[in-house]
Amino acid sequence: MHIERFFVPGLAHASYVVASGREAVVVDPERNVEGYLDYLAKNGLELRYIFLTHPHADFVAGHAELSARSGAPILLSKTAPATFPHGDLKDGDRITLGTVEIEIITTPGHSPDSICLCLFESGAPVALFSGDTLFAGDIGRPDLRDLEVGTRELASMLYDSLFHKLLRLPPEVRVYPGHGAGSLCGRQISSAPFTTIGQEAASNWALQLNDRTRFIEAMVANLPERPPYFARSVAINLRGAPFLSDRPKVVRLQLSDFKALEQEGVIILDVRPPALFGEAHAADSVNIGVASPSFSLWCGFFVDPDPPISLVVEDEVEAERAQLDLARIGFDRIAGYLVAEDLQARE
Repeated sequence: MHIERFFVPGLAHASYVVASGREAVVVDPERNVEGYLDYLAKNGLELRYIFLTHPHADFVAGHAELSARSGAPILLSKTAPATFPHGDLKDGDRITLGTVEIEIITTPGHSPDSICLCLFESGAPVALFSGDTLFAGDIGRPDLRDLEVGTRELASMLYDSLFHKLLRLPPEVRVYPGHGAGSLCGRQISSAPFTTIGQEAASNWALQLNDRTRFIEAMVANLPERPPYFARSVAINLRGAPFLSDRPKVVRLQLSDFKALEQEGVIILDVRPPALFGEAHAADSVNIGVASPSFSLWCGFFVDPDPPISLVVEDEVEAERAQLDLARIGFDRIAGYLVAEDLQARE
């Protein structure tokens, strides 16, 4: 068995290709699926399944496009209200991958439809793909879904999932979480790419709260602010995002086109460094530098995803990077980009 980790900085999102023999699965794919397809082709692997550990809130996933382009089915919890073609999973289901077996562990709490994937070799559990239920140094927040189920009830479910399920796995089982440091899905996630059940049982702050009442109170206290786009991402993920490969390349705008869009009320997003923005910028524009590791996150807080967005950039490379990073949080309406020197010529 081989595990390959794919990581998106900024969103701090980790996804995985698991291979055994010539068969593979992908766990929690990001929206840009080219990296998985290239990896599978390079290594002569057949993609058997695509797993979602839950409908993600902090990013738009690429399961729909990856399934369409590979022919592999998407599998997720039977309790998830997904409307795209998929297979349902329940607690205890087992799926064979080469010489490996994958057992489904339902772990509601971060969301009511969260699952973890436990990998078995020679009959023994060896690895856990924990999604957003258990991180290195932290656990998933129970407040990121807009549901009839309340945050306290989800926190109680999370207690059971952790203490009555995951912590009963052998201490040597490796844990591969869905996020690293910087994600808002937790509060103090470590940057470690993996951990173990034993290490988390001994040092994870939340797993020291083995009294249910204390645990629930800690889970609902002092939660970081939730970006407005989170609920929108869940909705997109439940129906399957439009394919990035069908998206037109971001176009360069002439100054006259940029002015016309200004009059129509587009959002002007200047993605240059703050110093350059300070020298000259369009009126009413928002400056969030695309070079910042938190570009996507800050855009999710401060940019309205519904109107079209005009970008102001230094060059085409910045425009393409901004387009992809915005697509990763479901901001697809990019009207085009203006190179800053053209804006300065107007002045």
